[in-house]
Amino acid sequence: MSHSLESEHVNTKFSITLNKLVLLVCLLVVAYFVYGKYAFHKAEQAEASILILNPKVNDIYFLDMRLISDVLKSKHKYRLAKVVSVTDDTVAIVYGRVAYQWQNAVVNSIKFDDVNNYDYFKLIPDYLSFSKIKEMRNNEAIYLAKRPIQNKLYGKFVN
Repeated sequence: MSHSLESEHVNTKFSITLNKLVLLVCLLVVAYFVYGKYAFHKAEQAEASILILNPKVNDIYFLDMRLISDVLKSKHKYRLAKVVSVTDDTVAIVYGRVAYQWQNAVVNSIKFDDVNNYDYFKLIPDYLSFSKIKEMRNNEAIYLAKRPIQNKLYGKFVN
């Protein structure tokens, strides 16, 4: 009888140790993915800062309109802008006609090919100085900037 009690005690001890090991492995996997997401975000932000300092025609700016305009509807927080002209001291941008409630909706609009429509961006440009563009980046009104490669962003054409 004492032999069966010893085996239950050993099995319980082994089970607790195994549970701790599984929990530790799960935490390590979660930490790995969180760190990967964080590292990607930091790299994306560093790239955006470089693009802001060296703008080129067709660069796409992701704007937080709450930090730019005082008159906004609650669901119209985010918008795209496109660089259409760069001179020595100014950058001309045109704003997208569509405003979005969430930041991921802006990215999804590119992924789902909404930006490819010829009338997506307004025709009348807004001329901003380099200092104004840098200020907008510093206060995170421009929270992201991307440069299309071969006129593609997120695998889709942007006009």
